[in-house]
Amino acid sequence: MKEKNSVARETINCVVMFADVAGSTAMYENMGDDLARERISKALNTLISISRRHNGKLVKTIGDEILVYFSDIDMAVFAAKAIQEAMEDDRAPETVGISIRIGMQYGSTILENDDVFGDTVNVAARISSMAKARQILCTQEIAFMVKNAELSNNMRPYDRLRVKGRNEHLDVYLFGWEEEEDLTNMATASSFTNPARYDQAQNLTLTHTDKTYVIPKDTTSYFLGRGKDCELIVKGDLISRYHSKIEHRRGKFILTDQSTNGTFLRTAEGQDIFLRREEFTVFGSGYISLGKKVDIGDPDVIHFICE
Repeated sequence: MKEKNSVARETINCVVMFADVAGSTAMYENMGDDLARERISKALNTLISISRRHNGKLVKTIGDEILVYFSDIDMAVFAAKAIQEAMEDDRAPETVGISIRIGMQYGSTILENDDVFGDTVNVAARISSMAKARQILCTQEIAFMVKNAELSNNMRPYDRLRVKGRNEHLDVYLFGWEEEEDLTNMATASSFTNPARYDQAQNLTLTHTDKTYVIPKDTTSYFLGRGKDCELIVKGDLISRYHSKIEHRRGKFILTDQSTNGTFLRTAEGQDIFLRREEFTVFGSGYISLGKKVDIGDPDVIHFICE
């Protein structure tokens, strides 16, 4: 009788990354099982290919997500960035309508029979579940240990996570992958009324097609666009899937354009602003139009009040 082979088991330090398709349930409902499964499968193949190009090792595919680990922290973050950039390409049939959310953690991990186990894996899974579509979240360990200046400069605090068995909260960071070097704070560079004179903004209210949306000051990512998982959906040929996003930073609401055709604003003072891959500090009141100039009579124009 032959003896069973001993189980290959070792402990390694690595980055564990979960990347999954956001809104997959809605895809199955809207597209049908066969088409949705095909689209998700092609997208996951793209994720796997990108991870491998960055020296990542695929552990397994779990439904609509992949589990990968990397020995190099910088390569892991570069891989996550490359994945999100690839998903932005509307020309590729395997990515159209697909959005990815990514969560990562670095630490000691048990590698056994090509699978990974341990606290690092569990925390990475928790962080991935916190992420929204198109986001890359990681722990403070990763944010502080990256060596590349580009990566380090685009890390910023996002949230705090309570993990079972730990006395202290875990600090979670957001990696801003969207060409942040091109972003400019238009509010300080322009000649119109300086928003700095306003008190810290507590709420931003948007009105669109007679519906009101109140964005509180704890907002970290609020998307406007034609994507089905956007918080405010605006349809139109000139509107990108994730056209603009709003976040609250340092007491101000920041509107960031990330579209092809740009975001247009008109303030209460009558000043017109055009954003393309730029930021604007929202203040007072006015109008926002996605992809085309502001026309107050347009049913898709968004009225805003910041107070």
